[in-house]
Amino acid sequence: MHNQLIFACSLSLRRALVGPLAVALALGAAGAHAQTVTPTVVANEPKKPLPADVVYYVDGKLAAPDALSAMNPGDIGYINVLKGKQAEELTGKATGSGVILITTKSMEGSPEVLAFNKKHNIVFTAASPAHTAAEAAVREYIKQTYPNAKLNSIYEDKKQAGYYAAEFENGGKTYKLYFNAQGQPVAQ
Repeated sequence: MHNQLIFACSLSLRRALVGPLAVALALGAAGAHAQTVTPTVVANEPKKPLPADVVYYVDGKLAAPDALSAMNPGDIGYINVLKGKQAEELTGKATGSGVILITTKSMEGSPEVLAFNKKHNIVFTAASPAHTAAEAAVREYIKQTYPNAKLNSIYEDKKQAGYYAAEFENGGKTYKLYFNAQGQPVAQ
């Protein structure tokens, strides 16, 4: 009887620790104080329309602006924005907001994309190892804490260098969480 009581208590404790607090405790550094970080709901923010005066290229081919809405963000390898003279050289005309070049992961090394990039002197810089590690940690945190969530994007926080924001959908709402350079959630 005594063993059953201990087992029931430990089972209840395990259930109580499931969720964001357990993840914060498990992922926290030695001696760090765990904090529960709640994501911000961003679904009520109006979506910004795509600029009408932008020229889009996907994998070195001219694309319609609506082609972007059909793309899976996880398939994108690089995005580059050209403005001014460089954009005009590519299109042969002045563009108000510039040119957006998107290279998908599946076509990064293809002869067509490499030839396009060479012809137009386009150089994509790979993400730094620190950025890649932080992004991997953020992905893992979202996967562990919100297993049914769909991750939309991870990007560097413009307000704080070395910090990242992640936007994801869960239960019909869009949320945003902030992370430090180690991929740990932080209150914003």
